[in-house]
Amino acid sequence: MAVLNKYTVGALVCLAALASIWGYGSYQYHQGVSDTETAARIAAFEHYQSEVERINAATFDLQNRLTELQNEKPKVITQYRDRVIEAPLPDDCRIDDGRLRDIQSGLDAARAAR
Repeated sequence: MAVLNKYTVGALVCLAALASIWGYGSYQYHQGVSDTETAARIAAFEHYQSEVERINAATFDLQNRLTELQNEKPKVITQYRDRVIEAPLPDDCRIDDGRLRDIQSGLDAARAAR
């Protein structure tokens, strides 16, 4: 009977050791899954943050260009009106060089703002 108890105790110790090893492995697996999910969330947040910064920079640039166009618009209109008053179109409706340059500079400013 003492031998049976000795083997029973040994088997129980082995089972306890195996259970603890299995439990530790399961714990480490779940820690790894948790760490991976956390790393994925951090990477997603960093990507989101970089996209927000890029969009903010693009918005700032667009606002500056819009402001430039708004400031430039009255000047272009005034220059064109002055040109119309100074040199109206002749009867054959051909555009002179100065008027063409004014129109082209206005178009160039609008294209540059894109």
